Amino acid sequence: MRKALYVAVVSALSLPAVWAQSASIKDQPAPTPQIERGRELFTNAKKGVACKTCHSLAGIGTAIGPNLTNMASNGSVHSIVMTMHMTMTEHVYRVKTNGASFPGILHQKYGDKVEYYDLSEIPPVLRTLYNNQIVSLERDQKWRHPPAMANYSAQELADVISFLKFAATGSQAEIAATDVNPNW
Repeated sequence: MRKALYVAVVSALSLPAVWAQSASIKDQPAPTPQIERGRELFTNAKKGVACKTCHSLAGIGTAIGPNLTNMASNGSVHSIVMTMHMTMTEHVYRVKTNGASFPGILHQKYGDKVEYYDLSEIPPVLRTLYNNQIVSLERDQKWRHPPAMANYSAQELADVISFLKFAATGSQAEIAATDVNPNW
């Protein structure tokens, strides 16, 4: 009886939040064609690796790499392109064990174990290691962010940035290809 009452109360209390969320989604204008092209590149890139393979934004993708909301909300076009082309980040480490070495992103530590996503595999594979198996751990200077290798055009980069900004802030501002230098 108590359990049923608890479920009923929690369900009733959550309905206004569900209604508010669905109302805000309905009230939001439809994405522009540029945003749709950017979403397609984020989810199903024809060049390189789709962003959603490692990043999650607006309920799309896998949260392996850093959350893109802050960058998309506050970053300039230039800073976002620079970030896409980074070869050394604060998040990617060279994990060396007695038998292997791989670029990895820390997932979690617990007790005498640690989990890293192995970025040498696509999609990244979660590896669990005991602390004493790790010989060394340092910032990786060889790993390249997949967009850096995909040779996206200025228009493709503008489309992805437009989607990122829309997903993070609701902005529908057009990002002009002329404002993007793919070689930044």
